[in-house]
Amino acid sequence: MRITDSLFYLDTKNSYQDSLKKLYDVNTQISSGSKIQNSYEDTSIYADTMRLDDEVTTLEQVKKSSSKAQTFANNTDSAMNGLDETLIKFKSKLIRAANGTNSSTSLGAIADDLSAMRDHLMSIANTSIDGQFLFSGSALDDKPINSDGSYNGNGEKLTSLIGSGVQLPYNVDGNSLFLGNDSDYKKIVSSNVKMYSDQDTKTILKGSDTIEDLMSNNGGGDTAQSKAYFYIQGKNSDGSSFKKKIAIDSTDDVDALLKGVKNSYSPSDGVDVTLNDYGQIEIKDKTSGKNSLDFSMVGSYKNVDDIDDLTSDVVSFTKSNFIKSPDASSEDVSFDRNYFKVSGDKLSSNVSQVVKSDNSFATAKTLLVDASGKSSINGDELTIEYTDKDNNSNSAKIDFASDGSTFSVKQNDGTYKKYNIYAADGSVVNGDKMTYQQLNDVISMVVSNKLPVPVPTGTKSDYDNAVMEARKDVDVSLDYKGRLQIQDKTNPSTNIKFSMYDKSSNDFSNNTGNTLSFMSNNAVTVDDSNVDFFKDLDQMIESVRDGKFSMDASGDNPRNLGIENSILKIDHLSDHVIKRHAKIGSYSNALQSASDRADLLTINVKTIRSQIADVDIGEAYTKFTQLSNGYQATLSTIAKINSMSLLNYM
Repeated sequence: MRITDSLFYLDTKNSYQDSLKKLYDVNTQISSGSKIQNSYEDTSIYADTMRLDDEVTTLEQVKKSSSKAQTFANNTDSAMNGLDETLIKFKSKLIRAANGTNSSTSLGAIADDLSAMRDHLMSIANTSIDGQFLFSGSALDDKPINSDGSYNGNGEKLTSLIGSGVQLPYNVDGNSLFLGNDSDYKKIVSSNVKMYSDQDTKTILKGSDTIEDLMSNNGGGDTAQSKAYFYIQGKNSDGSSFKKKIAIDSTDDVDALLKGVKNSYSPSDGVDVTLNDYGQIEIKDKTSGKNSLDFSMVGSYKNVDDIDDLTSDVVSFTKSNFIKSPDASSEDVSFDRNYFKVSGDKLSSNVSQVVKSDNSFATAKTLLVDASGKSSINGDELTIEYTDKDNNSNSAKIDFASDGSTFSVKQNDGTYKKYNIYAADGSVVNGDKMTYQQLNDVISMVVSNKLPVPVPTGTKSDYDNAVMEARKDVDVSLDYKGRLQIQDKTNPSTNIKFSMYDKSSNDFSNNTGNTLSFMSNNAVTVDDSNVDFFKDLDQMIESVRDGKFSMDASGDNPRNLGIENSILKIDHLSDHVIKRHAKIGSYSNALQSASDRADLLTINVKTIRSQIADVDIGEAYTKFTQLSNGYQATLSTIAKINSMSLLNYM
């Protein structure tokens, strides 16, 4: 083969460029530390590197997120330490207040100390770090606790990324902390009238005393009869309501009455019924986490079907100082026929509407039947006695029917004008499909006197217009515990009076329970699964300031728990806080573990990435030296060849 100058030139050029490129590539690897600079150089290395880079980015985000969340959790933990410590001090003050040797001045001083602790607890609850409130849920800019102790945040969780698609909560929301539920607690209710076996000596009634002792010393009359009758209204643990009239021989002991009360419940072994140290009847639900249990009772020597016929000589076990509805003969027998409590422009009921199926509190969307204690409310009727916003007294009623529910308002001539209650689809609502919002709208129309066109000419449009006009004057809603609230928007000191109850509330001719109850002279709740943190503290402080050691129906606030029951309640509050405190501690530990794990995994992933994509510098330098030597040799050879003369060829 003849080697021409052209062939020699091309070969030399290719050798030179190849050596130069290899030197450039190795030099670039050494300077960058990476095996490749572009994806096309090695797609396998590029794909693995991108995947590992994404993992490193995720882990670094986890580290950043978990560290920030842990700081929030640690601040929350510190705040809850303050709650724990203050509640311990609060309890010690309550125990001191329970000492019977305290004067009214001493009790007032203790109450002042408790008020200061309550304010300190509220300050802790409103802790803000870097402009973010710890206990507002996800509403970080909203101050959680108002001055009256009501909650202003939400129940949302804040979450932190601790892994690919894995979130961990890192806050304790104020809704669960200050208004939460402890499913391991059982509801306890108690009558609040102290019962005596001897009124003159104030000897407390015992289970071994006779029914005659009970009746003659507690308002039942001086003339003994062979039998006494006790009229009971209540709710079972499952939310079903009942009425019961039981007859007890006057010579029987009080324990027989307690057994009769127990047997009124279904199932009877679902409750414990006892007499406390003050002659008051206590009923404890044996099922944890339920909030429906209720109890009301009066006693008389008279056997009647209508308890309004008990006009005198009535033994009342519970007093509340409520204002009775006009058609109740006395407070003793009013049961749930009472006017709502009025404060300024607001009216409030005292009975929570509890959903039977899940024990939650009713909302505007809840069906009435779901909180009624019955399987169906069709055929039932609610009676309304009220004074409207313009100070006009009147009566109304709500009739539930499967073919269309209505409400009626009494006219001046004594007749009633009827109005349809419409569903959203334009039909007249089936009673069992009626919601609390529809009930609220009816109440708003009645007390504002903004009524629709009556039947038979009234339309859905007429109804909706009346609702809109009524809401401008009167707002009706359910609060956070499912209690009815009525607000008069036209007058800061409202004229409205309102009472609503089952039409057959006073009828004991059968054992059918009431459809719904809103304002009841019922037994006082000593404890249940729910907490209302600051409202509970306020009750405790009030019991100390009033010098009430136990529940006592006498005085201005007959439904106050008393100091002894307050100690039981503060234990519940402390336990409730400790549970949430433990939870934030577990969150903090988990976040620390996530951060540590992210650090370790980041090192591991970077190591693997380095093994795949990074250059071995020693090896690269050796290769660079070899290539450099070869390159220099090539240049030397080319130089020598280029310097050869014709004589060298010859």
